[in-house]
Amino acid sequence: MSPAEVLIIAEGATEREVGNVLYQKGILHNGLTSRLPSGIRQREGYDAVVDILTRANPLLALQGTGGNVLFMLDQEDSPSPLDRKDQFLRDLQQRDKYGFWHGILFAHSLVGVNIFEYQANNLHLVLHISDAIVPGISRRDFDGYILSILQNSNINQQVVSRIDERQNCQQLLHKAEIEFTNLMVSNGYSWTHAKSWLYAYITAFQYRRSHVWFARDVVKYTPDDELRQVFASLIAAWNRF
Repeated sequence: MSPAEVLIIAEGATEREVGNVLYQKGILHNGLTSRLPSGIRQREGYDAVVDILTRANPLLALQGTGGNVLFMLDQEDSPSPLDRKDQFLRDLQQRDKYGFWHGILFAHSLVGVNIFEYQANNLHLVLHISDAIVPGISRRDFDGYILSILQNSNINQQVVSRIDERQNCQQLLHKAEIEFTNLMVSNGYSWTHAKSWLYAYITAFQYRRSHVWFARDVVKYTPDDELRQVFASLIAAWNRF
């Protein structure tokens, strides 16, 4: 593995596709090249990440050569990024077949409360916990970053009009943000997951692909200055290498 490469271990496709857009825009760059582990199936979800990191750990090959690895996980229902980090490491150690994870200790990084690091023998691991805050939703995850863009009234109409130029974006934004929410509340429900609310936007705009591609397109058409604010912690994590 080249010293200028960063191995990406993410929970799902949204992080990978959005991260790729940020990389192509030069927001995540710093002279580094991102890549996924070779020969490993695409992962979806936290359990799948823990499974691959303990059953066929791609980091074992880096023990002698060194390398850079960026983990991207969601905080989800954990009380804090620190609690999520501790849970992640416990789960890895409990299922570790090779003893690798018992020698790893993630420490808080000075650049953010949701960033943790381990560095020894030319092996540099950085853990980013996505902790986006969505009003009314206690669960924190990567989808919350996409929602924060969609709910920014200064840019959201500009962004979604690029995704679909044929529709009345102002009306459809109102349906996704207000009407669908009021319908849920009137039936005794509220949004509990950022992804659920994200699908309200997808439904309103009748977007014909999955939330992964919708998130990618939102980021693709968002001004770079806004992206640097929304993804400031991810940028800070990337720049640790």
